[in-house]
Amino acid sequence: MKKLIALMLSLVIVVNGMVACTSRPAPPSPERLDPGTSNPNPEPLNPEVQEAIQALGDEDEEVRDAAIEKLAGIGLEAVPALAQALEGEDKEIRWAAAVTLGEIGPEASYAVPALALALEDEDKWVRVAAAESLGEIGPSAVAAVPALIQALGDENAEVRGYAALGLRGIGPEAREAIPALIQALDDESAEVREHATTALGAMGAQATEAVPAIVQALEDADASVRSGAAGALGGIGPGAAEAVPALAQALGDEDEFVRRAAAVSLGLIGVEAAGAVPALIQTLGDDDWEVREAAVLGLSLIGSEAREAVPALIQTLADENESVRTAAAWALKSITGESIGQDAAAWQQWWEGQQ
Repeated sequence: MKKLIALMLSLVIVVNGMVACTSRPAPPSPERLDPGTSNPNPEPLNPEVQEAIQALGDEDEEVRDAAIEKLAGIGLEAVPALAQALEGEDKEIRWAAAVTLGEIGPEASYAVPALALALEDEDKWVRVAAAESLGEIGPSAVAAVPALIQALGDENAEVRGYAALGLRGIGPEAREAIPALIQALDDESAEVREHATTALGAMGAQATEAVPAIVQALEDADASVRSGAAGALGGIGPGAAEAVPALAQALGDEDEFVRRAAAVSLGLIGVEAAGAVPALIQTLGDDDWEVREAAVLGLSLIGSEAREAVPALIQTLADENESVRTAAAWALKSITGESIGQDAAAWQQWWEGQQ
C-alpha cells in the first residue's frame, strides 16, 4: 500500500499544495524588515558566517559549493547575512545567497522580502534562484506572492518558469496567483506552461476555476505540458469532475507519463470519475507496466463505484509484473471490501458467487 501511495504522489506533482503547513514560522510582513529591530539573531555577525559569505564569490566552484553547504548547515543564524548579501555588487554572491536561502528552507522566512526584491535583479540567474528559493521556503513566503505574480511576466522564460515553481511551492497560500497562472498556460514557452499546470494543481480545490483551461492544456503539443495538466486535475480533486471525459481520453495519449498521470488523477477525483471506469479497465492492458499500475490505482481510489472492473482486476492478478499484481490485489480489496490476496482462483470463485 505504501508503494502505491508513493506512486500516486510521484505522478501527481502537487504534494506541496495538498499538505497544509501549520507549524512553520509565520510569514514576514510584505514590507522590508529592519535588521536592527527584526533580526532573529541580533548578536554580532558570526566570523564563520562572514567568512562563508565572502567565499560565495570565490572563483573556484568547489569553494563556492562548500560555502553554500556550510551556510545551509548553519541555518537560521546565517539568514540575516544572506539576506543582506542579496543586495551586494557581486552577482555571483547574490546568486549563491539566494540559492543558500532555499537550501535553508522555511527557517529562512526572514529573508522573504529580500528575495522578493531579488526577483527584479538585473541578472536573470539571481532572479531564477530567488524564485526557486521562495518556493523552497514554502507557505511562509506568502508575502512574496505579488512579486512572483509579476515575475510570471518576466522577459526571460526561465524566470517565468521558476516563478511558477515558486508559487507551486507556496501552495494554497498563493491562491491569488491563480488568474495569472491560468494566463501562463498560454505562454510561448512549454516549460512555463508545464510549471503553470503543476502550480495550479498545488492550489488544490481552490483552483477549480482553472479546470477548463487545464483541460485545454491536455491537448498541448508538448507532452510535459499534457502530463502536468493531467496531474494538476488530480490535485484539484473532485472539483475537477468536469474534466473526467478529457482525462479518460488522455488514457490513450502517446506519452506514457500522460497516461499514468491521467489514470491516477481519475482516482483522485474519486466517485465523480466513475464514468471513466471502462477506459481504466481498457488501460489495464497498456504495454507500459507503470501505466497498468496507475490504472489499477485509479480504480482502487474510485472504490466501490468501480465494481465493474472486478473481473478485469482478477485477470490482472496474473500480470507479468509483480508490482501490478500487488496493486490489483489491493484494488480488489478496496472495491469489494474482501481480503483474498493474490489468489486469482479464489477471487474468481467469490465473484461467481456474487452473480
